[in-house]
Amino acid sequence: MATMPAGFGLLPSSALQPYGSEILKAGIGQLGTPIDVGALTPKVAGQTAFQQKGAQRLADMYGMGDIQRDATGQVTGFKDATGIASYQPYLDQISQQQLLDPAQGYQQFMSPYQREIIDTTMADYDIQAGRGRQQIRDNAYNVGAFGGARQGVEMGTYQSESDRNRAALLAGLYGQGYNQALTQQQQQLGNLQQMGTYTTGLEQQGIGALQALGAEGQQLEQQKLNQLALGAQQGYQLPMQKVQDVANIYGGIAGAMPGSPTQPFQPSPLATGIGGGLSAANIMGMFGQQNRQPINPYHGGVGGLHSNE
Repeated sequence: MATMPAGFGLLPSSALQPYGSEILKAGIGQLGTPIDVGALTPKVAGQTAFQQKGAQRLADMYGMGDIQRDATGQVTGFKDATGIASYQPYLDQISQQQLLDPAQGYQQFMSPYQREIIDTTMADYDIQAGRGRQQIRDNAYNVGAFGGARQGVEMGTYQSESDRNRAALLAGLYGQGYNQALTQQQQQLGNLQQMGTYTTGLEQQGIGALQALGAEGQQLEQQKLNQLALGAQQGYQLPMQKVQDVANIYGGIAGAMPGSPTQPFQPSPLATGIGGGLSAANIMGMFGQQNRQPINPYHGGVGGLHSNE
């Protein structure tokens, strides 16, 4: 096989050269195509309507006012805040009814019939006590000791015991009414606390449902934005991949087809001389040789042969 001299190369076959030019133009044209960076950049899905509604209900529950947002949906503040939470009415009732004050809160729960019950009970007791005193007097009269010291002692003893019993009965009636009122006070306090907790719990469940539903919608929106960005990126890369695929095919065909040899580059003697470090005299001598006219040996003149020589 003949070897190619040093300095020679191969150009692709002339039949393929137009296709190579087209591939080059396509690549340069693609590089000059404007890029929509915004379409290629991934985006973040904002809050959905359900999430925004849930956030507003949460703000309402704590009296924060209307949520203010910018054009992107970001929360920037609140407007017309009241500071009154949804459970505030129950706190107001607890305060108004003085349910946290054991010395005052029970009074409204005292039975309105308690005084009548006490009065009736004590009146009946007094009647029974009077009958006991009368019995002592009758017994003393029957034995002939009426008005005597023995009657006086027995009457005094009876009256002391009757007074103690009367005081104990009265205290028991008052204590029973107080305990009943105190129990009702605690029940009312517990009811209001439970209502506040129950109302807040229901509201929180509703907010949670809205947030969960909104999160699903936000996730779907995020997936859509991701796919759009991915599609834009693939759309940007596809032309370059196509050019690369065609270039690979071209390169494979060009390597399989015989090419045409190229001529080696012939440097200028002047450039070679300058690069090789020729002196100024040598360079001027080269120019002198190029500019010197050849001498005609048959023409007379300086340096020439004369006709008589």
